[in-house]
Amino acid sequence: MTNGNKRGYIYRMKGGRELKYSEQIEGFLDFLRESKMDYNIAVSTEKDANDKTQDLLHSLELYENTYHEYARAAKKLAKVRQERREAKDKREQLQSVMDWLEENDRVIHGLERLLGNVRKAEKAAEGRFYMQRTDVLAEIGKEDMS
Repeated sequence: MTNGNKRGYIYRMKGGRELKYSEQIEGFLDFLRESKMDYNIAVSTEKDANDKTQDLLHSLELYENTYHEYARAAKKLAKVRQERREAKDKREQLQSVMDWLEENDRVIHGLERLLGNVRKAEKAAEGRFYMQRTDVLAEIGKEDMS
């Protein structure tokens, strides 16, 4: 969900509050990290399903099975192929993100540095206070209001 402010900037909302700039940058970097993990899991799951498919097909080809064993193998094969399809779809959907990550390694490092700098500026703004430089406020109370 997004919400615009008076200046036209768009802030992402989370739990009814505006996200800090650092949280928005961090969210994008988290997305990239999670995408990479999801991609690797999908590749591994697809390979595992391919191996299971080969085991089942070779079992059907090489061994004498009863009618019920064939039926159970066919049901298992259908389930394994469905798992493979889901993993393959996810891998294909994330492939463009992985390609972009590989091509933009320097950009990612730049975003990580940017996140650190923005966090530092946000922290400095949180603890900010003002120290009076003159006695002008004390003088106001001493002046005659005539």
